[in-house]
Amino acid sequence: MGMLDELKENMGDLLFPRRCPLCGAVINRNERICSKCSKDVEFIRRPICRICGRPLYSCSCRRGDFAFVRNVSPLVYTKAAKRGIHRMKFNNAPSSCTYFGKLMANVVLSEYIDIGIDFDCVIGVPMYAEDYRRRGYNQATLLAKTVAEEIEVPHYVNVLVKYRKNRPQHTLSFQERQSNIRGVYRVARPEAVRGCVVLLCDDVTTSGSTLNECAETLLDAGARAVYCVTATVAVMSEMPAIKAAAFNAAWGF
Repeated sequence: MGMLDELKENMGDLLFPRRCPLCGAVINRNERICSKCSKDVEFIRRPICRICGRPLYSCSCRRGDFAFVRNVSPLVYTKAAKRGIHRMKFNNAPSSCTYFGKLMANVVLSEYIDIGIDFDCVIGVPMYAEDYRRRGYNQATLLAKTVAEEIEVPHYVNVLVKYRKNRPQHTLSFQERQSNIRGVYRVARPEAVRGCVVLLCDDVTTSGSTLNECAETLLDAGARAVYCVTATVAVMSEMPAIKAAAFNAAWGF
């Protein structure tokens, strides 16, 4: 790099400093996230549930609970990752989607594509039109775009749509989430997903109700199978160790 190019980069860093995608702190050019978030970010560790993608100590699902085949996630929804998701969604930080999306793509490659699953398209969980206008972007669509680019699979937009307003899922109990999300999605162009293996993307999975409803909608429209990837997955971090051991034993680990 020449002296002039280096000067331009240094001026750019002064005028438009790089920021941590998780907390917004200024970071150096060679850093992905700040040192504090590096210590606080928690990656998903095995053993994990082969269905919902949670660490096994926090899983209570069983095969047949969901319409999608499986969900995978790179991060636990806690500490730094939780800050990053909130910043991305509520503090006008769509650029954070690139960081999360690349992590999601890595887990898609290792957990899906490397074992022979071929995707025909990538779709993000849609937002209601009024909510989209208020925020100015849909983080799930941006995550899906990054994932699609990284794994070199077509990214479909405006195929799966949310046509009815519902209450925010994070304000509801597990039982309320299931009924609250029922019937709010539809496939605008069924021919786009007919016979396809779909990769569905979102930012957080808690109960799995949103992913499940989207998957059912896609399958009803003719999709062959739906797999999911989310940036983070919520866990029951306070679960006693003895209960964790019981889950591990039940799953044969």
